[in-house]
Amino acid sequence: MLMGMDWRSSPTDTDLLAALEQGGPINIERCQYVMDRFGLDGLVLGDPVNVYHALGHWPQIGRTRAGQPPGTFALISKENLQASGLVTSRFLHHYSWADGRSRNDVGVWLYNELGDCGDEDIEIVPETPVLPQRPEQHLTAPEAHRAHISATLAGANRMAKDAGGAIVAAMREMGLWRGRIGFDHQVIAQVATHHDHPGAMVQADNILREIRMVKSPLEHALMARAARANVDALNAVGHAIRAGATHYELQCLFRQETAARGNTAVFLNVDRVSSDTSRVAVADGQTLMLDGVSQFMGYHGDFARTVFVGEPTRPARLAAEASAFGWQAVREKLKPGLRFSEIVQIGTDAVRKAGFDAVIGFGPHSVGLAHTDEPGEVHGGFWRKPDFTLETGMILSVDCPTLDTGIGGSAHCEDLVLITESGAEPIHPLHEPVIVV
Repeated sequence: MLMGMDWRSSPTDTDLLAALEQGGPINIERCQYVMDRFGLDGLVLGDPVNVYHALGHWPQIGRTRAGQPPGTFALISKENLQASGLVTSRFLHHYSWADGRSRNDVGVWLYNELGDCGDEDIEIVPETPVLPQRPEQHLTAPEAHRAHISATLAGANRMAKDAGGAIVAAMREMGLWRGRIGFDHQVIAQVATHHDHPGAMVQADNILREIRMVKSPLEHALMARAARANVDALNAVGHAIRAGATHYELQCLFRQETAARGNTAVFLNVDRVSSDTSRVAVADGQTLMLDGVSQFMGYHGDFARTVFVGEPTRPARLAAEASAFGWQAVREKLKPGLRFSEIVQIGTDAVRKAGFDAVIGFGPHSVGLAHTDEPGEVHGGFWRKPDFTLETGMILSVDCPTLDTGIGGSAHCEDLVLITESGAEPIHPLHEPVIVV
């Protein structure tokens, strides 16, 4: 976790990256609470998002193996939350995990992706370098660091002939083998079954999302960093809009503006349209919503504003006012203990009592390692969002788009706030609800 630093102090990217090198952003206290609630003894995780959350390490190969089983795994034991486990290939440990970090709090179990272990399931990690070394020894700084980290394992740990064997070895040595274990990928359950795991295996996708809803100080700082850059990028796009600009051109501009600020664009919704191929042009006199999401180190910013391109129609102007008014009314009432359904009712009642006839949809959702980062539930054959209760440490968005059509465009107002003990605090500077160009 990020120690001795508050997100309000705007830590630098260097500070944030240094913190991630030393630990995962996961809220350890929240992790223990949720594992206790579901009766879990441990977690075995293969989804790259969850490995990153646990260890601060995003498996590089996981970015390119869409649809394929994971090759790097994180393990968490409820009995010793400060000592996590890592299962990865010897090559990936050397070529990916070792970069930028040196940690003694993570146990490492390797498997031999580039060869096999002969007739034995496990073997001693060989003394030879992972990659060939020339006798001149002109090592670059990354090469020297990798060699040092790899050498700390040589002869000390045992290496399995495949990932499954390494997972089993890690579970045994971490005291998880007979326990009730949460997992996030079917291959982990298959490994447990194949090796006659005597405990219970529990699909934990919702459990992991519940852990992520209440964030650590490091997560708050990462979210604030992502949100500030996302807000600035969307405002830059909004002020650049002119009649004749196409949706596609605005999405390209959003990607450029987020990249210039160190973020990666996820999507930009223009006038309710999020299609990457939309070539519809903005018209003079149009009112349009911009809803932009981008991420920094996996954490998402989410921000929306209304743009007047020239003189808006009266219904569109009133819709923009209603959206902004409703969000302010909601924001003033946010506090721990409030339910999502109550948030919707507060916004709806405020807009009606103020005399607006615009139809505004109020949609609260958690934001973090996903744009909508909370558990779901099956309801009537559909996957829906439960009626959550706000807790201190959550980061919340409440979408406030106008739902009316035929008014001369669309409107929206949205910010990210941190739920505190007494209310809610924006994690980025607030801006005027309407951009006029």
